[in-house]
Amino acid sequence: MKNKPAFEFLSHTADIKIRAYGKTLEEAFKNSALALKEVMSNNAKIAQKSKRKIEIESENKESLLYDFLEQFLYLFDAESFILSKIENLSIEKSKTGLILKAEVTGDNSRNYKFTNDVKAITYNEMSIKEHKNEFTITFVLDV
Repeated sequence: MKNKPAFEFLSHTADIKIRAYGKTLEEAFKNSALALKEVMSNNAKIAQKSKRKIEIESENKESLLYDFLEQFLYLFDAESFILSKIENLSIEKSKTGLILKAEVTGDNSRNYKFTNDVKAITYNEMSIKEHKNEFTITFVLDV
């Protein structure tokens, strides 16, 4: 049996729909962010020149995913940072919900030419499911 991809792009009328996979919730979140990077960079190879630490707290898995992906749009727009790699991603329970921590590396987005403009992450058709020790995340990007 063929291995499942880390993520795939699905048919959607106007926007971009993505389904990401992982053996753990953390791996599925990581693959979701890498899929977003692929859409933003049009598959460009991004250098690993600078590091950032990310810490996000949200009340549930869906809002955590939204906030996590939105962080990369913010870094792109406000700090000209484009993601290359994610390491040490962890998701833990907190008193009020969930906390995600990760180390990300990337480069200055001004060093690349981009053709896809991702306007926003949406809750439209967003789902996070666990089935037989595998996580599947589905979400839509407004382009």
